[in-house]
Amino acid sequence: MTPQPAQDQIPERAAMTAAATAQTPTLSHKARILLVDDEPLVLKMLHTFLESQDYQVLSASGGYQALEIMQQQQGTIDLLLTDIRMPDMNGIRLLEAVRQEYPTLPVLLMTGYSDFELVVEGLKQHAFDLLMKPIDFNQLTWCISKALAFVMTQRLEKQYRTRLEQQVADQTRLLCQQLEALQESQRTASEIDELKRNFLSLISHEFRTPLNGMVGALQLLETLELPAGAGGYLSMLRTSTEQLNRLVQNLLTLVEAQAIRPTATDSMTTPCQALQQLEARFSSTARSAGIELESSCSDPVDRKLYGPWDSLQIIGGCLLDNALKFNQSGSRVSCRIWTEPQGHDQRHAQVLIEVKDNGKGIPDHLQEVIFKPFTQLEHYLTRRSTGFGIGLAIVRTLCDKLGGTLSLVSKPEEGSSFTCSLPFAAAPIQEPRP
Repeated sequence: MTPQPAQDQIPERAAMTAAATAQTPTLSHKARILLVDDEPLVLKMLHTFLESQDYQVLSASGGYQALEIMQQQQGTIDLLLTDIRMPDMNGIRLLEAVRQEYPTLPVLLMTGYSDFELVVEGLKQHAFDLLMKPIDFNQLTWCISKALAFVMTQRLEKQYRTRLEQQVADQTRLLCQQLEALQESQRTASEIDELKRNFLSLISHEFRTPLNGMVGALQLLETLELPAGAGGYLSMLRTSTEQLNRLVQNLLTLVEAQAIRPTATDSMTTPCQALQQLEARFSSTARSAGIELESSCSDPVDRKLYGPWDSLQIIGGCLLDNALKFNQSGSRVSCRIWTEPQGHDQRHAQVLIEVKDNGKGIPDHLQEVIFKPFTQLEHYLTRRSTGFGIGLAIVRTLCDKLGGTLSLVSKPEEGSSFTCSLPFAAAPIQEPRP
Protein backbone atom coordinates (compact mmCIF):
# COMPACT_ATOMS: atom_id res chain seq x y z
CA MET A 1 0.00 0.00 0.00
CA THR A 2 1.42 3.39 -1.02
CA PRO A 3 1.00 6.04 1.75
CA GLN A 4 -0.74 9.36 0.96
CA PRO A 5 1.94 12.08 0.63
CA ALA A 6 1.69 15.32 2.55
CA GLN A 7 1.21 18.55 0.57
CA ASP A 8 4.71 19.83 1.36
CA GLN A 9 6.14 16.63 -0.06
CA ILE A 10 4.51 16.98 -3.48
CA PRO A 11 7.38 18.91 -5.16
CA GLU A 12 9.88 16.36 -3.84
CA ARG A 13 7.65 13.50 -4.99
CA ALA A 14 7.33 15.13 -8.41
CA ALA A 15 11.11 15.27 -8.74
CA MET A 16 11.36 11.63 -7.71
CA THR A 17 8.67 10.71 -10.23
CA ALA A 18 10.55 12.47 -13.04
CA ALA A 19 13.81 10.71 -12.10
CA ALA A 20 12.13 7.32 -11.86
CA THR A 21 10.41 7.82 -15.20
CA ALA A 22 13.73 8.77 -16.81
CA GLN A 23 15.39 5.58 -15.51
CA THR A 24 12.45 3.29 -16.31
CA PRO A 25 12.69 1.14 -19.48
CA THR A 26 10.17 2.35 -22.04
CA LEU A 27 7.70 0.20 -23.93
CA SER A 28 8.00 0.01 -27.71
CA HIS A 29 4.48 1.59 -27.99
CA LYS A 30 2.33 3.96 -25.98
CA ALA A 31 1.32 2.17 -22.83
CA ARG A 32 -2.34 1.16 -22.84
CA ILE A 33 -4.18 1.67 -19.56
CA LEU A 34 -7.65 0.38 -18.83
CA LEU A 35 -9.39 2.72 -16.37
CA VAL A 36 -12.41 1.38 -14.43
CA ASP A 37 -14.61 3.50 -12.14
CA ASP A 38 -18.38 3.80 -11.67
CA GLU A 39 -18.18 7.55 -10.88
CA PRO A 40 -18.35 9.47 -14.22
CA LEU A 41 -16.56 12.57 -12.94
CA VAL A 42 -13.65 10.58 -11.49
CA LEU A 43 -13.50 8.48 -14.63
CA LYS A 44 -13.37 11.55 -16.90
CA MET A 45 -10.83 13.32 -14.71
CA LEU A 46 -8.45 10.38 -14.60
CA HIS A 47 -8.98 9.69 -18.31
CA THR A 48 -8.03 13.29 -19.19
CA PHE A 49 -4.96 13.26 -16.93
CA LEU A 50 -3.62 9.96 -18.24
CA GLU A 51 -4.03 11.04 -21.85
CA SER A 52 -2.11 14.20 -21.02
CA GLN A 53 0.71 11.92 -19.85
CA ASP A 54 0.85 10.37 -23.34
CA TYR A 55 -0.88 7.10 -22.43
CA GLN A 56 -3.54 5.34 -24.49
CA VAL A 57 -6.55 5.17 -22.18
CA LEU A 58 -9.59 2.91 -22.37
CA SER A 59 -12.45 3.54 -19.91
CA ALA A 60 -15.06 1.26 -18.40
CA SER A 61 -17.81 2.12 -15.91
CA GLY A 62 -17.90 -1.31 -14.31
CA GLY A 63 -16.18 -4.68 -13.95
CA TYR A 64 -18.18 -6.56 -16.60
CA GLN A 65 -17.57 -3.85 -19.19
CA ALA A 66 -13.87 -3.92 -18.29
CA LEU A 67 -13.71 -7.69 -18.91
CA GLU A 68 -15.40 -7.22 -22.30
CA ILE A 69 -12.86 -4.57 -23.27
CA MET A 70 -9.96 -6.78 -22.19
CA GLN A 71 -11.36 -9.65 -24.25
CA GLN A 72 -11.65 -7.37 -27.29
CA GLN A 73 -8.11 -6.02 -26.84
CA GLN A 74 -6.68 -9.59 -26.73
CA GLY A 75 -3.93 -9.05 -24.19
CA THR A 76 -2.73 -5.63 -25.35
CA ILE A 77 -3.60 -3.88 -22.09
CA ASP A 78 -0.46 -2.91 -20.15
CA LEU A 79 -2.05 -1.75 -16.90
CA LEU A 80 -5.42 -1.99 -15.14
CA LEU A 81 -6.47 0.88 -12.84
CA THR A 82 -9.72 0.10 -11.07
CA ASP A 83 -11.88 1.30 -8.20
CA ILE A 84 -12.66 -1.21 -5.48
CA ARG A 85 -16.28 -0.34 -4.67
CA MET A 86 -18.50 -0.71 -7.77
CA PRO A 87 -22.13 -1.87 -7.90
CA ASP A 88 -22.02 -4.57 -10.61
CA MET A 89 -18.62 -6.17 -9.87
CA ASN A 90 -16.26 -4.75 -7.28
CA GLY A 91 -12.56 -4.33 -7.99
CA ILE A 92 -11.54 -7.42 -6.04
CA ARG A 93 -13.78 -9.70 -8.14
CA LEU A 94 -12.49 -8.00 -11.27
CA LEU A 95 -8.95 -8.60 -10.06
CA GLU A 96 -9.72 -12.29 -9.50
CA ALA A 97 -11.16 -12.64 -13.00
CA VAL A 98 -8.19 -10.83 -14.57
CA ARG A 99 -5.69 -13.02 -12.72
CA GLN A 100 -7.12 -16.14 -14.38
CA GLU A 101 -6.41 -14.84 -17.89
CA TYR A 102 -3.52 -12.43 -17.29
CA PRO A 103 -1.60 -13.53 -14.20
CA THR A 104 1.24 -10.99 -14.62
CA LEU A 105 -0.82 -7.92 -15.57
CA PRO A 106 -0.22 -5.16 -12.94
CA VAL A 107 -3.43 -3.96 -11.30
CA LEU A 108 -3.68 -0.73 -9.31
CA LEU A 109 -6.60 -0.53 -6.86
CA MET A 110 -8.31 2.75 -5.89
CA THR A 111 -10.58 3.34 -2.93
CA GLY A 112 -12.05 6.25 -1.01
CA TYR A 113 -13.15 4.16 1.97
CA SER A 114 -11.46 2.37 4.82
CA ASP A 115 -12.00 -1.00 3.13
CA PHE A 116 -9.49 -2.84 5.24
CA GLU A 117 -10.86 -6.32 4.51
CA LEU A 118 -11.14 -5.62 0.77
CA VAL A 119 -7.64 -4.17 0.71
CA VAL A 120 -6.24 -7.30 2.40
CA GLU A 121 -8.13 -9.50 -0.07
CA GLY A 122 -6.76 -7.44 -2.96
CA LEU A 123 -3.23 -7.83 -1.72
CA LYS A 124 -3.79 -11.58 -1.46
CA GLN A 125 -4.76 -11.49 -5.15
CA HIS A 126 -1.39 -9.81 -5.84
CA ALA A 127 -2.61 -6.30 -6.59
CA PHE A 128 0.39 -4.23 -7.67
CA ASP A 129 -0.41 -1.23 -5.45
CA LEU A 130 -3.22 0.70 -3.71
CA LEU A 131 -4.18 4.37 -4.21
CA MET A 132 -6.36 6.35 -1.83
CA LYS A 133 -8.94 8.81 -3.11
CA PRO A 134 -8.83 11.68 -3.72
CA ILE A 135 -6.07 10.64 -6.14
CA ASP A 136 -2.81 12.52 -5.94
CA PHE A 137 -1.51 12.79 -9.52
CA ASN A 138 2.11 12.70 -8.49
CA GLN A 139 1.49 9.53 -6.56
CA LEU A 140 -0.47 8.12 -9.49
CA THR A 141 2.34 8.91 -11.92
CA TRP A 142 4.82 7.28 -9.60
CA CYS A 143 2.79 4.08 -9.26
CA ILE A 144 2.11 3.87 -13.02
CA SER A 145 5.81 4.30 -13.85
CA LYS A 146 6.71 1.46 -11.50
CA ALA A 147 3.95 -0.76 -12.85
CA LEU A 148 5.02 -0.15 -16.46
CA ALA A 149 8.62 -0.81 -15.50
CA PHE A 150 7.42 -4.13 -14.13
CA VAL A 151 5.61 -4.83 -17.43
CA MET A 152 8.73 -3.99 -19.39
CA THR A 153 10.85 -6.24 -17.18
CA GLN A 154 8.37 -9.10 -17.66
CA ARG A 155 8.46 -8.68 -21.42
CA LEU A 156 12.24 -8.47 -21.54
CA GLU A 157 12.46 -11.58 -19.39
CA LYS A 158 10.03 -13.38 -21.69
CA GLN A 159 11.99 -12.31 -24.76
CA TYR A 160 15.22 -13.41 -23.15
CA ARG A 161 13.72 -16.75 -22.11
CA THR A 162 12.31 -17.29 -25.61
CA ARG A 163 15.65 -16.41 -27.18
CA LEU A 164 17.49 -18.64 -24.73
CA GLU A 165 15.12 -21.54 -25.39
CA GLN A 166 15.64 -21.07 -29.11
CA GLN A 167 19.40 -21.04 -28.68
CA VAL A 168 19.22 -24.17 -26.54
CA ALA A 169 17.02 -25.84 -29.15
CA ASP A 170 19.43 -24.84 -31.93
CA GLN A 171 22.44 -26.06 -29.98
CA THR A 172 20.66 -29.30 -29.08
CA ARG A 173 19.76 -29.88 -32.72
CA LEU A 174 23.36 -29.15 -33.75
CA LEU A 175 24.73 -31.49 -31.07
CA CYS A 176 22.33 -34.22 -32.19
CA GLN A 177 23.50 -33.80 -35.77
CA GLN A 178 27.13 -33.92 -34.68
CA LEU A 179 26.43 -36.98 -32.53
CA GLU A 180 24.77 -38.74 -35.46
CA ALA A 181 27.72 -37.84 -37.69
CA LEU A 182 30.15 -39.09 -35.01
CA GLN A 183 28.22 -42.35 -34.60
CA GLU A 184 28.21 -42.81 -38.36
CA SER A 185 31.95 -42.16 -38.46
CA GLN A 186 32.46 -44.65 -35.64
CA ARG A 187 30.40 -47.25 -37.49
CA THR A 188 32.40 -46.63 -40.66
CA ALA A 189 35.70 -46.81 -38.76
CA SER A 190 34.57 -50.02 -37.06
CA GLU A 191 33.67 -51.56 -40.40
CA ILE A 192 37.03 -50.50 -41.85
CA ASP A 193 38.86 -51.96 -38.83
CA GLU A 194 36.93 -55.20 -39.24
CA LEU A 195 37.83 -55.35 -42.93
CA LYS A 196 41.48 -54.70 -42.08
CA ARG A 197 41.47 -57.47 -39.45
CA ASN A 198 39.81 -59.89 -41.84
CA PHE A 199 42.29 -59.00 -44.57
CA LEU A 200 45.30 -59.39 -42.27
CA SER A 201 43.97 -62.68 -40.92
CA LEU A 202 43.22 -64.03 -44.40
CA ILE A 203 46.49 -62.95 -46.00
CA SER A 204 48.52 -64.19 -43.02
CA HIS A 205 46.92 -67.61 -43.19
CA GLU A 206 47.36 -67.70 -46.97
CA PHE A 207 51.07 -66.94 -46.52
CA ARG A 208 51.42 -70.03 -44.37
CA THR A 209 51.09 -72.51 -47.26
CA PRO A 210 53.85 -71.13 -49.53
CA LEU A 211 55.95 -70.36 -46.45
CA ASN A 212 55.78 -73.96 -45.29
CA GLY A 213 56.82 -75.00 -48.78
CA MET A 214 59.82 -72.68 -48.64
CA VAL A 215 60.86 -74.01 -45.21
CA GLY A 216 60.53 -77.59 -46.42
CA ALA A 217 62.53 -76.86 -49.55
CA LEU A 218 65.28 -75.25 -47.48
CA GLN A 219 65.46 -78.29 -45.21
CA LEU A 220 65.81 -80.53 -48.27
CA LEU A 221 68.50 -78.33 -49.78
CA GLU A 222 70.50 -78.51 -46.55
CA THR A 223 70.68 -82.32 -46.94
CA LEU A 224 72.12 -82.10 -50.48
CA GLU A 225 75.62 -81.45 -51.71
CA LEU A 226 75.62 -77.93 -53.10
CA PRO A 227 78.11 -76.28 -55.44
CA ALA A 228 80.84 -74.15 -53.92
CA GLY A 229 79.53 -70.74 -52.87
CA ALA A 230 75.90 -71.85 -52.72
CA GLY A 231 76.01 -71.99 -48.94
CA GLY A 232 75.97 -68.20 -48.69
CA TYR A 233 72.89 -67.96 -50.86
CA LEU A 234 71.25 -70.68 -48.81
CA SER A 235 71.99 -68.72 -45.62
CA MET A 236 70.47 -65.56 -47.11
CA LEU A 237 67.37 -67.53 -48.14
CA ARG A 238 67.05 -69.04 -44.65
CA THR A 239 67.32 -65.59 -43.01
CA SER A 240 64.68 -64.10 -45.31
CA THR A 241 62.38 -67.05 -44.69
CA GLU A 242 62.73 -66.69 -40.93
CA GLN A 243 61.92 -62.96 -41.16
CA LEU A 244 58.87 -63.67 -43.30
CA ASN A 245 57.75 -66.33 -40.82
CA ARG A 246 58.07 -63.86 -37.92
CA LEU A 247 56.12 -61.25 -39.87
CA VAL A 248 53.26 -63.68 -40.53
CA GLN A 249 53.26 -64.77 -36.88
CA ASN A 250 53.20 -61.13 -35.69
CA LEU A 251 50.33 -60.30 -38.03
CA LEU A 252 48.31 -63.21 -36.68
CA THR A 253 49.11 -62.16 -33.10
CA LEU A 254 47.98 -58.60 -33.86
CA VAL A 255 44.70 -59.85 -35.31
CA GLU A 256 44.13 -62.10 -32.29
CA ALA A 257 44.96 -59.22 -29.91
CA GLN A 258 42.40 -56.96 -31.60
CA ALA A 259 39.72 -59.64 -31.23
CA ILE A 260 40.58 -60.76 -27.69
CA ARG A 261 37.96 -60.58 -24.94
CA PRO A 262 38.70 -60.15 -21.21
CA THR A 263 38.73 -63.41 -19.19
CA ALA A 264 38.62 -65.45 -22.41
CA THR A 265 42.00 -67.12 -21.76
CA ASP A 266 42.55 -66.52 -18.04
CA SER A 267 44.61 -69.08 -16.13
CA MET A 268 46.32 -69.59 -12.77
CA THR A 269 50.08 -69.22 -12.22
CA THR A 270 52.64 -67.15 -10.32
CA PRO A 271 54.40 -63.95 -11.43
CA CYS A 272 57.79 -65.59 -10.91
CA GLN A 273 56.89 -68.52 -13.16
CA ALA A 274 55.78 -66.10 -15.87
CA LEU A 275 59.14 -64.30 -15.60
CA GLN A 276 61.04 -67.58 -15.81
CA GLN A 277 59.23 -68.45 -19.04
CA LEU A 278 60.16 -65.11 -20.57
CA GLU A 279 63.77 -65.45 -19.46
CA ALA A 280 64.00 -68.93 -21.00
CA ARG A 281 62.62 -67.65 -24.33
CA PHE A 282 64.98 -64.68 -24.72
CA SER A 283 68.20 -65.53 -22.85
CA SER A 284 69.86 -67.17 -25.86
CA THR A 285 68.81 -64.29 -28.16
CA ALA A 286 70.32 -61.79 -25.72
CA ARG A 287 73.61 -63.74 -25.53
CA SER A 288 73.83 -63.97 -29.32
CA ALA A 289 73.35 -60.20 -29.59
CA GLY A 290 75.92 -59.49 -26.86
CA ILE A 291 73.28 -57.86 -24.64
CA GLU A 292 73.11 -58.41 -20.88
CA LEU A 293 69.62 -59.59 -19.86
CA GLU A 294 68.61 -59.15 -16.23
CA SER A 295 65.37 -60.33 -14.59
CA SER A 296 63.80 -59.88 -11.18
CA CYS A 297 60.56 -60.87 -9.46
CA SER A 298 59.68 -59.24 -6.15
CA ASP A 299 56.65 -61.45 -5.45
CA PRO A 300 56.57 -64.60 -3.30
CA VAL A 301 57.51 -67.62 -5.40
CA ASP A 302 54.37 -69.58 -4.52
CA ARG A 303 51.79 -66.76 -4.82
CA LYS A 304 49.35 -67.70 -7.56
CA LEU A 305 47.09 -65.24 -9.32
CA TYR A 306 44.26 -65.73 -11.76
CA GLY A 307 44.23 -63.65 -14.91
CA PRO A 308 45.43 -63.17 -18.52
CA TRP A 309 48.87 -64.78 -18.19
CA ASP A 310 49.00 -65.75 -21.89
CA SER A 311 48.45 -62.13 -22.84
CA LEU A 312 51.10 -61.05 -20.34
CA GLN A 313 53.53 -63.46 -21.99
CA ILE A 314 52.77 -61.90 -25.37
CA ILE A 315 53.22 -58.38 -23.96
CA GLY A 316 56.48 -59.26 -22.21
CA GLY A 317 57.73 -61.08 -25.30
CA CYS A 318 56.99 -58.11 -27.58
CA LEU A 319 58.67 -55.66 -25.21
CA LEU A 320 61.77 -57.86 -24.80
CA ASP A 321 61.94 -58.56 -28.54
CA ASN A 322 61.68 -54.82 -29.20
CA ALA A 323 64.42 -54.02 -26.66
CA LEU A 324 66.82 -56.67 -27.99
CA LYS A 325 66.33 -55.56 -31.60
CA PHE A 326 66.87 -51.87 -30.99
CA ASN A 327 69.91 -52.10 -28.72
CA GLN A 328 73.50 -52.80 -29.71
CA SER A 329 76.02 -55.24 -28.31
CA GLY A 330 77.18 -54.24 -24.84
CA SER A 331 73.79 -52.81 -23.88
CA ARG A 332 71.80 -53.89 -20.84
CA VAL A 333 68.12 -54.94 -20.84
CA SER A 334 66.14 -55.75 -17.68
CA CYS A 335 62.75 -57.39 -17.19
CA ARG A 336 60.94 -57.03 -13.88
CA ILE A 337 57.56 -58.40 -12.72
CA TRP A 338 55.79 -57.43 -9.49
CA THR A 339 52.29 -56.97 -8.08
CA GLU A 340 50.53 -54.06 -6.43
CA PRO A 341 47.27 -54.07 -4.45
CA GLN A 342 44.16 -52.79 -6.20
CA GLY A 343 42.70 -50.42 -3.63
CA HIS A 344 41.53 -52.08 -0.41
CA ASP A 345 40.25 -55.21 -2.17
CA GLN A 346 42.47 -58.10 -1.10
CA ARG A 347 41.08 -60.37 -3.81
CA HIS A 348 42.34 -58.23 -6.68
CA ALA A 349 45.80 -57.01 -7.68
CA GLN A 350 47.65 -55.38 -10.52
CA VAL A 351 50.48 -57.36 -12.13
CA LEU A 352 53.11 -55.08 -13.62
CA ILE A 353 55.82 -55.95 -16.09
CA GLU A 354 58.62 -53.53 -16.87
CA VAL A 355 61.18 -53.85 -19.66
CA LYS A 356 63.99 -51.34 -19.44
CA ASP A 357 67.11 -50.69 -21.55
CA ASN A 358 69.97 -48.20 -21.64
CA GLY A 359 69.89 -47.65 -25.41
CA LYS A 360 69.44 -44.58 -27.55
CA GLY A 361 65.96 -43.68 -26.19
CA ILE A 362 62.92 -42.18 -27.90
CA PRO A 363 62.23 -38.45 -28.40
CA ASP A 364 59.10 -37.03 -26.75
CA HIS A 365 57.33 -36.20 -30.02
CA LEU A 366 57.65 -39.82 -31.22
CA GLN A 367 56.63 -41.64 -28.04
CA GLU A 368 53.00 -41.99 -29.17
CA VAL A 369 53.81 -42.72 -32.80
CA ILE A 370 55.73 -45.91 -32.10
CA PHE A 371 52.60 -47.67 -30.81
CA LYS A 372 50.96 -47.47 -34.24
CA PRO A 373 51.23 -50.58 -36.45
CA PHE A 374 54.12 -50.78 -38.94
CA THR A 375 55.90 -47.76 -37.43
CA GLN A 376 59.61 -47.50 -36.68
CA LEU A 377 61.79 -44.56 -35.78
CA GLU A 378 64.44 -45.32 -38.39
CA HIS A 379 63.80 -45.01 -42.11
CA TYR A 380 63.44 -48.37 -43.82
CA LEU A 381 66.44 -47.63 -46.11
CA THR A 382 68.84 -46.83 -43.26
CA ARG A 383 67.54 -48.70 -40.22
CA ARG A 384 69.79 -51.25 -38.56
CA SER A 385 67.11 -53.42 -36.95
CA THR A 386 65.00 -56.09 -38.63
CA GLY A 387 61.67 -55.34 -36.92
CA PHE A 388 58.36 -54.74 -38.67
CA GLY A 389 56.82 -52.15 -36.31
CA ILE A 390 54.09 -54.51 -35.03
CA GLY A 391 55.25 -55.50 -31.55
CA LEU A 392 54.38 -52.30 -29.70
CA ALA A 393 51.03 -52.11 -31.51
CA ILE A 394 50.28 -55.59 -30.13
CA VAL A 395 51.26 -54.43 -26.62
CA ARG A 396 49.01 -51.34 -26.80
CA THR A 397 46.08 -53.35 -28.20
CA LEU A 398 46.27 -56.04 -25.50
CA CYS A 399 46.60 -53.50 -22.68
CA ASP A 400 43.55 -51.59 -23.91
CA LYS A 401 41.46 -54.71 -24.48
CA LEU A 402 42.23 -56.15 -21.03
CA GLY A 403 41.60 -52.94 -19.10
CA GLY A 404 45.26 -52.34 -18.31
CA THR A 405 47.58 -49.38 -18.59
CA LEU A 406 50.75 -48.84 -20.59
CA SER A 407 53.38 -46.21 -19.87
CA LEU A 408 56.65 -45.19 -21.47
CA VAL A 409 59.48 -43.22 -19.88
CA SER A 410 62.32 -42.40 -22.23
CA LYS A 411 64.92 -39.76 -23.00
CA PRO A 412 67.31 -39.62 -25.96
CA GLU A 413 70.61 -41.39 -25.24
CA GLU A 414 69.36 -42.42 -21.77
CA GLY A 415 67.31 -45.50 -22.63
CA SER A 416 63.64 -46.45 -22.40
CA SER A 417 61.33 -48.05 -19.85
CA PHE A 418 58.02 -49.67 -20.88
CA THR A 419 55.61 -50.66 -18.07
CA CYS A 420 52.33 -52.52 -18.53
CA SER A 421 49.84 -53.13 -15.73
CA LEU A 422 47.02 -55.71 -15.99
CA PRO A 423 44.25 -56.63 -13.51
CA PHE A 424 44.46 -60.06 -11.84
CA ALA A 425 42.61 -61.86 -9.04
CA ALA A 426 43.69 -64.09 -6.17
CA ALA A 427 41.20 -66.74 -7.30
CA PRO A 428 38.80 -67.22 -10.20
CA ILE A 429 35.77 -64.92 -9.96
CA GLN A 430 32.64 -67.03 -9.62
CA GLU A 431 29.83 -65.97 -11.90
CA PRO A 432 26.50 -65.46 -10.06
CA ARG A 433 24.04 -68.27 -10.59
CA PRO A 434 20.90 -67.37 -12.55
